[in-house]
Amino acid sequence: MSKKKTKRDQRREERDAAVEEERAATEVFEERRRRFRIAAAVLPVVALAAAIGVYLATDDKQLAGLTGLVGVAIWIPLFLGAIGSQVTPRDRTRAGAIDFGGGNRSDKRR
Repeated sequence: MSKKKTKRDQRREERDAAVEEERAATEVFEERRRRFRIAAAVLPVVALAAAIGVYLATDDKQLAGLTGLVGVAIWIPLFLGAIGSQVTPRDRTRAGAIDFGGGNRSDKRR
């Protein structure tokens, strides 16, 4: 016959399960971030290769330039997103955690 679990044991199991879920979520997030960085590094090379291929195949400078421009237009938001994904958000759980740099607000209300 198994021993009855106490509340302490139940809380410990819940805490362990929460830690495991957090670890799994972090792992998925890191994998997504890694793929995002790879795409941000590969896209300019692919766009440049496509522009050169278009120029050599058609001898059309404008079409090759447009191809390169579209590649850059796609790459810039991807690159900025890769940089932004590395920034950790601040703790906003309490209203007092937000500091607008105003100091004592009671002086300014009068």
